[in-house]
Amino acid sequence: MRIAICDDEKRICAILAEKVGKICPDAEIITYASGKELLDADELPDILLLDIRMPQINGMDVAKTLRDRDWRKILIFITGEEDQVFNSFDLHAFHFLVKPVSDKKLKEVLDDARKELEQYGNIAGNHDKYIDIQSGTSHIRINLSRLLYAEVYDRKTILHMKDENIEYYGQLSALEGLVGKDFYRIHRSYLVNMKYVERYDRTSVTTLGGDNIPIARREYDGFLKAYMEYSRRRIDA
Repeated sequence: MRIAICDDEKRICAILAEKVGKICPDAEIITYASGKELLDADELPDILLLDIRMPQINGMDVAKTLRDRDWRKILIFITGEEDQVFNSFDLHAFHFLVKPVSDKKLKEVLDDARKELEQYGNIAGNHDKYIDIQSGTSHIRINLSRLLYAEVYDRKTILHMKDENIEYYGQLSALEGLVGKDFYRIHRSYLVNMKYVERYDRTSVTTLGGDNIPIARREYDGFLKAYMEYSRRRIDA
């Protein structure tokens, strides 16, 4: 597990890093002295303790940039200004700690954050990817590792999950742009997760759930190449 602390006050950063290290001895602790330094990092954390008031780029703007980049891990704001809590809701902050942070409160929040990560399998090293959709009046977080395939029918996209089907209004091409290279558009109406391909031939794919999906003739060669690349990635992983 990777925990990052971003605060322009080096003394505060060092104190927090020491405290977090004692609470989470197995975690990798990283500190950043500015929002820019954090945003330029090659790897992002599982848990981020982020100061709000910083020069050049403040914590709110840093968090918005991270969320726009599809970072969906645990965000904990730290600040001396309690009234800022209301501005954090739109950024899906996990918690809001007011300086000076007590050891008891810090431990309580970090323990809850760890439980949240374990519950959703969202720790770095676990490569599950999530997307958010709106189905009717419900906002649903979709774990793509549980999506067998998607199809478009009557202006709706149907997500065939391992344990349920979810319908929403949306274009399959938009979904295709989000899911990554483990999926392939085998037909204008079907997008398949190669993780769940049980067998295939020139005309169709059968998923592990037993569904038979047609392959467009023009897509077979591309699917075959993508599936071979997927298989090599699995072997190398």
